[in-house]
Amino acid sequence: MVIKAEFVLENEEETIKTVYESLKEEEENKTKLEDKDKDRRFFVDVALKGDKLSVCISGDDIVKVRAAANTWLRLSKIAEEMVQVVRECDSHGF
Repeated sequence: MVIKAEFVLENEEETIKTVYESLKEEEENKTKLEDKDKDRRFFVDVALKGDKLSVCISGDDIVKVRAAANTWLRLSKIAEEMVQVVRECDSHGF
């Protein structure tokens, strides 16, 4: 059985694009590492559509999919928070 979790995140297009680029880099690095290990536990697909970011996680073990969802949602939240920090620093002239 395949378990699938999909999350759609919305924000300003510029912010979502930056978050997407951060997550896409992470997704590519993870894929490279997993190519060496043929026993994948879950798969992640990140897609950008305008001001919406889709993060789709699938696997055959619900516990691993849940753990992966927690990780990828946390990564997206951190990326979004970093965009806000950079904006604030820019607006204050740092």
